[in-house]
Amino acid sequence: MPPPTTIYAKERGSAPSVGSDGQETRIVYLDVTIPPDVPIHVGQKVKILSLTSCDKLFPSEEETSARYYTAKDVGIWGAVVGVRAEEESVVEFVLENDNIRSDVTHAYLAVPRKEGLMIRMPLWRRCLGYAMPWPAKTTRTIPIEDDTTVFED
Repeated sequence: MPPPTTIYAKERGSAPSVGSDGQETRIVYLDVTIPPDVPIHVGQKVKILSLTSCDKLFPSEEETSARYYTAKDVGIWGAVVGVRAEEESVVEFVLENDNIRSDVTHAYLAVPRKEGLMIRMPLWRRCLGYAMPWPAKTTRTIPIEDDTTVFED
């Protein structure tokens, strides 16, 4: 079995939840801005590393698009189990957390709709998108940051 794909993500927020055993849990909302090694798809095993900007450590007088981040393991890993929502420019995947020590049960990964770079959707779903207009218009965009440097903890 291949190792899980590392996904670098920015936490957008979280919401309280209650697990099936009555325990208080959380659902986290993440934006994926850096292209992963393997485009995100249903069934994929992934590990989440949370990004924190450290641009101020690298001052530059030049106007540059390069970004610097530190990445920290937040204890979220498991399988992408489905698609929660789709818009013209964003797809939101559902990740079921396999870490039983974490209070996070699920993570929702919002990813720019860039087939082959950021996501991989089944052929029938791609064809449906071309044949029919998207029911949900774009409510927000997520920039793709491909000129980044990530320092892992």
